[in-house]
Amino acid sequence: MNICTRKRGNKGFTLIEVLIGILIFALGMMALAKLQGNLARNSGDSNARTVATNIAEEIIESARVFQKIDSGGGLAAYNDIVDATETITRAGNVFTVVTDVTDYYYDAVEDEFTTEVPAGVGKSDFKRIDLTVTWNSGQEFQVDAVTTTNGRLGSGSIRISDAVSSIPSGSGGKASLGAAGNSSYAPPVNYTPGENPDIISIKLGETKFKESTTPLPDIIRQDEIVETKFDVVTYSQLNEDSTFLRREEFLAVTCECTLKGADPDSKNGRRPTVWEGTEYTEGEFVSKPYGVSVVNENAVSARQSPFCNICCRDHHDGGTGSLDNGLDPGRSRYNAFRTADRFYYDASFGSLQGDHKHYKRGANGLVLAGVGDTYVEACRLVRKDGFFQVAQDLRQEELNSFPADFLDGPDDIAIYSNYVTAAIEAFEFDTDPSNGEQPTNPYETEGLGLIAPENMVPSVVFPASTSANRTVMSSRGLAEQQLRARGIYVDYMSDELRKKVNCLEKGFKASVDFDPAGCGVPNVNSALEIIPFYDVQLTWLARWNENPTNYPISVSNDPIANDNSHSRGLAKVTDGYNTTEISSFVHKGNLGLTGTDPIDPDYNIDEAEYVLHAIAVDYGTPPLPSGITISGTIRSAVGFVDASLVKIDATGAQCDRTNTGYTCVIDDGANNPRIRVYNYFRQGMDLYGCASELTIHGTEHSGDNPVNNWTDFNLPDASSSTADIIIKLNSC
Repeated sequence: MNICTRKRGNKGFTLIEVLIGILIFALGMMALAKLQGNLARNSGDSNARTVATNIAEEIIESARVFQKIDSGGGLAAYNDIVDATETITRAGNVFTVVTDVTDYYYDAVEDEFTTEVPAGVGKSDFKRIDLTVTWNSGQEFQVDAVTTTNGRLGSGSIRISDAVSSIPSGSGGKASLGAAGNSSYAPPVNYTPGENPDIISIKLGETKFKESTTPLPDIIRQDEIVETKFDVVTYSQLNEDSTFLRREEFLAVTCECTLKGADPDSKNGRRPTVWEGTEYTEGEFVSKPYGVSVVNENAVSARQSPFCNICCRDHHDGGTGSLDNGLDPGRSRYNAFRTADRFYYDASFGSLQGDHKHYKRGANGLVLAGVGDTYVEACRLVRKDGFFQVAQDLRQEELNSFPADFLDGPDDIAIYSNYVTAAIEAFEFDTDPSNGEQPTNPYETEGLGLIAPENMVPSVVFPASTSANRTVMSSRGLAEQQLRARGIYVDYMSDELRKKVNCLEKGFKASVDFDPAGCGVPNVNSALEIIPFYDVQLTWLARWNENPTNYPISVSNDPIANDNSHSRGLAKVTDGYNTTEISSFVHKGNLGLTGTDPIDPDYNIDEAEYVLHAIAVDYGTPPLPSGITISGTIRSAVGFVDASLVKIDATGAQCDRTNTGYTCVIDDGANNPRIRVYNYFRQGMDLYGCASELTIHGTEHSGDNPVNNWTDFNLPDASSSTADIIIKLNSC
């Protein structure tokens, strides 16, 4: 029997299967098309937002460049900054720019800024610019062959606010370092160099100069909070004509912050903004310890500078970033020269590991802070593309002081300027890694400092710098004179910057409009032009003391006032015929420009001193000193109360206020010598001056105004001793 078997073949698809496949493919293509559309739209929106931000920054920066106050005459004027609306087409989009300007005036009676115009005032103190940039608003978009829409498709807006001071200066805006014809936010403007002796031009080459534009830093004091601003302008000068080239705008600020530990899952703050030779490079966001401005957590203390938000947040070390350079670790640190013991250095510190140490105030001095503690921070900020960013700390490498008549004439200016440039060039050579002077890990050393004038070859001798060339003061002639102090600061130089500096030092000069040697710094002919150094007047920020105390010469040493009305460094003949050594003291870091209390135990290590020699000619008879000296620190154990504001008076003793405390010399035969401590105050607090080593003369005084806050202490008249004075809350 034959058995036949038939196999069924599976060849081809049914119509239903084909339709299902087409449907799946169509859905996938539709999703892909939607994804591509979203990507294109998001990319376009991001590009438009970037362009809008650039436009806003350009307009704000160009507003800073004005050469006079009143309008007219063809020159840019402060009063030209007014409300405006304009349309700009750029990068294929239409941008509408609305500028809303508000004038603010200082009310001296209420000690505040107001929008009301005071009687007799012709201009505001500053203008607030609120600038809104909107793109493609109301513009029609083609949806298909017959349909259009004018909705929010492809449109958006940003808003930026800033303030413009009424101080006229050609240095008011951002300038390009490129050649003529390259893009710049403002056309070249004339520049008038500052007047001696407060502003000193430092010669960088045959035709280029650098100077600090603000002889009296703008200090804003609200309890402990201080802002100090100064600018550094580089300009060229041919014959009598000067042209502004570059402005560097700095700000130093102290803030109350709350310490927070690193969160590995988020980026908490920026690396420091650093100078790279042609511009400042903004630091990247990394995960590291950070801080929060106390103003954000406690409305009662809402008196902080607005810059405290980024100061508290960013001024921390630790963490790792994609741009970190293992061969140049100093670039990513806010103070590249801190030694290892000044960091939270191991895992026992938990989420603070790698940060530099911060300290809180305690009854017996500064105490190492932990997560959640309140501490005081000091930051240096620099304006980058119109916005302030936290930069590496100021680093003073030399302090010099002078009697009143030095730096008044061109010969004196030349002597000082030549010293500064020669010392900077020597410093750059001595700290060049190729010379073996700067270690691989630069933060393991405190650095070398500038060569002192007397150690230069040939030596430079400034007036009154030695006992042989001391200044003479006489009650019958020069009875008083304003002494002056200047600090020379040099920023840490990264490897990237040093390559450019070394390239220029070897003689590879950039030409007028290009960079043939590849140094990366077009239009620069000298390394001095890109070495980040600044010569800053510190007369009203330095503390001044004299030895012997108060006689025969007394030097003013008032606390810093919020209107710069305080007196410092004013030397006066009192009684006696004798020699006196007068010292100026300035902290080398950020605190040197804020004048506030120490924020770490190493304050004295970072303090600079310069000694002037004088002889007083007077025929009065000063009190005889007993040789008994009482000295100590004056500090605050209360947040937002700054001990640097404390004043002292004495009976039966000669006392001097120092940077961090006081020194008293008891008069010979004094009956019940004593010292009064006063000028400490905060609204709503009962504050007391306390000193465990001294007895109180009478009772402590505390009240709701500065006049009522004072304490008298008896001074021992038997032997020299040390006695610290502490401002405490509610009781001793």
